[in-house]
Amino acid sequence: MENQIENNENLNVKGIILLLGTVFGGLISIVTCGTFLGFISGLVIGLIFAIFFISVFLPHKPSDR
Repeated sequence: MENQIENNENLNVKGIILLLGTVFGGLISIVTCGTFLGFISGLVIGLIFAIFFISVFLPHKPSDR
């Protein structure tokens, strides 16, 4: 018989969403504006949208299973 090893590492989903939101916000703003100040403002706006997404759309009731 084969021994099954379960790997139950939990991912920090909120942290990944925050990171992706800030990085992509900065990348989009550097493409559209082309300035360093636009890049910083894109990071901030991306972070704000990521926080909004986590607080409004992401919460769900825990499953009973």
